[in-house]
Amino acid sequence: MAVAAVWGVLQLFTVSWPTRSVRLSTVLLAFAVGVYGCGAATALVELAYTRLYAHESGQSLVTVVDTTSHTVAPWVEELIKASPLLLAGMSLKVRRQWGLTDFTVLGAALGGGFGLLEAVLRYGLDANRAISRGGGWIIPDSLSPPYVPGLGQVLTAWLPAPFSQLDMLGPPTTETFSHLVWTAMAGFGVGLLWRSQGWVRLLSALPIAAAAGYHTVNNYVVQKPTSEAAHWLDSLNGKAWAAPLVCLAIAMLADLRLIHRGKRTVPGVVLASERVDGDSMGALLRYASWRLPWSLLIVLRYVRLRRSLLYATASAPLDDTEQLRRAAAGITALMEASDNPGAWRTLDVRGLLKATRSARSSRQRWLLVIPCVLALPPLLFLGVGSFTSTAGLQRFFSTGSGPKILMGFGIAALAWIAYQLTTLFRTWRTASAHPTAELLVVHRLRVGTALGAATTGALLLWRGFGSVGPGGRAIHTFHLLDALNTFLVYLGFALLLLSLLALFPPGGLALAGGGSWQLARKGMARPGRGHRLQLSRLRVSRILRAAGGLRRRARIPMKISSWRNWMALQVPMGGLASKQAVANLTENTSTRRPVAKPGTRPNPDTTGTE
Repeated sequence: MAVAAVWGVLQLFTVSWPTRSVRLSTVLLAFAVGVYGCGAATALVELAYTRLYAHESGQSLVTVVDTTSHTVAPWVEELIKASPLLLAGMSLKVRRQWGLTDFTVLGAALGGGFGLLEAVLRYGLDANRAISRGGGWIIPDSLSPPYVPGLGQVLTAWLPAPFSQLDMLGPPTTETFSHLVWTAMAGFGVGLLWRSQGWVRLLSALPIAAAAGYHTVNNYVVQKPTSEAAHWLDSLNGKAWAAPLVCLAIAMLADLRLIHRGKRTVPGVVLASERVDGDSMGALLRYASWRLPWSLLIVLRYVRLRRSLLYATASAPLDDTEQLRRAAAGITALMEASDNPGAWRTLDVRGLLKATRSARSSRQRWLLVIPCVLALPPLLFLGVGSFTSTAGLQRFFSTGSGPKILMGFGIAALAWIAYQLTTLFRTWRTASAHPTAELLVVHRLRVGTALGAATTGALLLWRGFGSVGPGGRAIHTFHLLDALNTFLVYLGFALLLLSLLALFPPGGLALAGGGSWQLARKGMARPGRGHRLQLSRLRVSRILRAAGGLRRRARIPMKISSWRNWMALQVPMGGLASKQAVANLTENTSTRRPVAKPGTRPNPDTTGTE
């Protein structure tokens, strides 16, 4: 089920490449927020209003749940799933640097995480009674049983759902992932709200209302399968696969228009090979092929940074985007200096990786080991034990001392999450001051994941130490498509432990997003003979800082021992001019214009290098 949910998100992530500016790690973090942040918030809200309404109206809780499942719950769920994007867009930096494509893809990730949580709560503990059929597994609980698709079916389907509801005696099929579709539409609507202006902004309500309406019809048919709405739902389900594509197509067309306009108006952010060849993709692919995978990673990071700049330029004054433009222009100049095979020939990757590993302190190694150890029991329980051949692992963790083991690890996980939250809150202002929007969003998404996991963990401890015990039900029946009817305490602790993977790696290793700024400030190239980039003199971490976001050490001896210090390094240094960076790179290969003294004007007859 987890593979199906993630695979659908990866499909949209890949399709959106031409205009997307967010990284895969950010999309997967949004997926985790859908599980722990949106899932926990929805559970608490639905728990509150169903209990309150049942108490005030005198109706039974079952009646209230059945009624609100197709009246209130769909709108509440869609708004909560879209709320991370609504909150992110409140930052001026985010709504300027993100395109419509980014909002749509992140919306799909939020919905995918939420839908996976629902699937795991409903059928995550049924491996022992699953029956193999048609390449997948049937869980026999009714005449129309749920069907979990196999790996082959998942990889060959478009937006596959974690489970499908089979027709009576019908063949196994893989349905479209409804939660992903709904929140992708809602994410597109949020993007219109924050990116558009004037009367177009009013159109942002349409995708959100359509998603909630589709969700309402789906839940109504669950309650009344023989109603006329069942025909409407069949028609909607048949076209659901195309809804995210339509939203992405509109978003990408609008974003491409901004990118092409920005390339013509923003100086210093187009490679010389792109201007000469007239083919941006061809020039970037040529640079990416110089030394795989390092050169490819550098190109990916550069393209994302440049897109953020071009999106921001379309709606922000020039002064507000000057820092971002200087960074992009500096990296453009450095890439032009290294756009030749000789620049990469002397790169000793093995030696640089060895130097990077030796620079890591023992404390940093322990910070990596602790969450990995804590995550082992739930990986065995819900990962390895989810197959019929290994269902004994699920029986071990769900009977006898197994729930107590999960509860003990869950207590340790809560302490670790508290430590992570302390670190996150201490660096709140530093993350807000960073010029790039993605690092700010990564910080906030990690806060949301940690808060949701901590809230869930506190509730589980209260139930686990109470009369229910670690093997009882965490919450009695209420809506989240009735999934929480089987929400056992030990299953909750297993999900709590898995949240550590979303918060991995801890500390400064986690927010890898400011490497482009470090690259622009410190320089990836050094002037040398024959216009050659001396990459062999640099640690591989410096290259990865421009590509994959790993930590690096500065030229002066300095040790980054905490996330706060690491974050402080991300704030760009002032006074970096793209012309000076180019001049340093082109030493001994071109004539440089001398720097004029204060109060004087340079000689206009002197040849300069742009």
